[in-house]
Amino acid sequence: MFIKSGGKVPKATRLAAELKRIPSVSEAYAVFGRFDVVAFFEGKDVRELFRSVSEATKLEGIMTSESVVEVQENQETLDYGKGPFLG
Repeated sequence: MFIKSGGKVPKATRLAAELKRIPSVSEAYAVFGRFDVVAFFEGKDVRELFRSVSEATKLEGIMTSESVVEVQENQETLDYGKGPFLG
């Protein structure tokens, strides 16, 4: 989930910390760029992810958000988990 919170670093850092309290959020970071926070969710199915994302969007300070869902088939390729940042 990509979140825009208004561009203030302390606000983005606080939002990332709040997101980490949601059980399905595996990682959340304040970042620089088009968005202010990036959060990674994990769930057993899209329905569970939808509930978690809906919970997250109720947090105070979120102006807009955009969610993307990984296609399951990606995990079955030989190159999965071998991106340029994963070594």
